[in-house]
Amino acid sequence: MSVSKGFEKTYKETEKLGCQCIQIFVKNPRSWKRKKLKSEEIVTFRKLFSSLPVFSHLSYLPNLAKGSFKDISAFFEEIELSLELGIDCIVVHCGSRSDKEEGLIQVANALNEALKVFRINILIENSAGYKNSIGATLEEIARIFDKVIKKEYVKVCLDTAHLFQAGIDIRRFEVWDRLIEYSNQILGKGKIGLIHLNDSKTDLGSRVDRHWHIGRGKIGQETFRWILNDPRINDLCAVLETPEMGKMDHENMKMVRSLLLPLVSHSLS
Repeated sequence: MSVSKGFEKTYKETEKLGCQCIQIFVKNPRSWKRKKLKSEEIVTFRKLFSSLPVFSHLSYLPNLAKGSFKDISAFFEEIELSLELGIDCIVVHCGSRSDKEEGLIQVANALNEALKVFRINILIENSAGYKNSIGATLEEIARIFDKVIKKEYVKVCLDTAHLFQAGIDIRRFEVWDRLIEYSNQILGKGKIGLIHLNDSKTDLGSRVDRHWHIGRGKIGQETFRWILNDPRINDLCAVLETPEMGKMDHENMKMVRSLLLPLVSHSLS
């Protein structure tokens, strides 16, 4: 959900869509410019969203795998902004680095440094695998987990489009089934903390990150039916990151709800 026009506007949009959870950027995701929240903005946000699960998402520019002072400072800033608003979960991309081994170490270092200072839950999002990006496989994410000291504050955010674009054919139920079981084995049970529910505009294994509307992309409608109704994850929030085009937000929400079985319709959005 966009917050660029103010938190009141954001809240009205969540009501129109019937959102049961939302994700926001706490600052301009394409700018290094620092942001300071006004006290009245903080009060307004906390009042409006006190009963709704809210996740923040680290903006596009910080590269945790690079680990520079600028990258880590920006990461810390967005954690601070999230906590000021009362948001206790932040989704992060690992970033990219040609030396993958060093990249994994730097991501883990960034998380460890953050958790020394802040009490926040960090969700590592899997990547589509473009060029030197880190985190396209559960194995890479597990290696980051292994280096994290306060593991109780770190989980994974599974993005369905990124899984598919990285070459994991979740259109086959047996592949999805093994993926969830494998996650429990190498990350630990309960370590999936959020689902990013996106179809893909690009082909299986493309490694190109292009989200598309639910059931209209290369993944297809039936895959989302079993994902949404998987009892192993039906207590999680699911966030749609589909392109904002006309009334497609409403169409995507309508599609997702049509795929939910009545028994679990209360637990996912």
